[in-house]
Amino acid sequence: MTGATTTVTTGKRKTKVGRVVSDKMDKTIVVSVERLARHPLYKRVIRLTTKFKAHDELNEAHIGDTVLIEESRPLSATKRWRLVEVVARAGEQGVTTEIVAEEAATSEAIHAAAHPGRVRAAEVEETST
Repeated sequence: MTGATTTVTTGKRKTKVGRVVSDKMDKTIVVSVERLARHPLYKRVIRLTTKFKAHDELNEAHIGDTVLIEESRPLSATKRWRLVEVVARAGEQGVTTEIVAEEAATSEAIHAAAHPGRVRAAEVEETST
């Protein structure tokens, strides 16, 4: 039975999007990937972070950049991923003061949903006058 043919199916390689947390090594970056998971006992959604070392041949990614990495063959003892592209540079997200101003309103909405009977201090002052 020498006529048997074997076909090798190459599956699509996994890709992940994360933020560069270190670029101090030559041709290597450390990428932090966050994911949300439900806690098995408390059923709360928690944020879990995993760090991957990725090969950056041209040293084009820097700290704070959002990058796309793809799995590859083992390149060193800990490096199993390679950089595909830089999705966004660190300075391109915009001014950080806008985000800080937005966080207060978001925080208030979260607390109001968590504590429906709670009355804000500003509302108490308005009703007393």
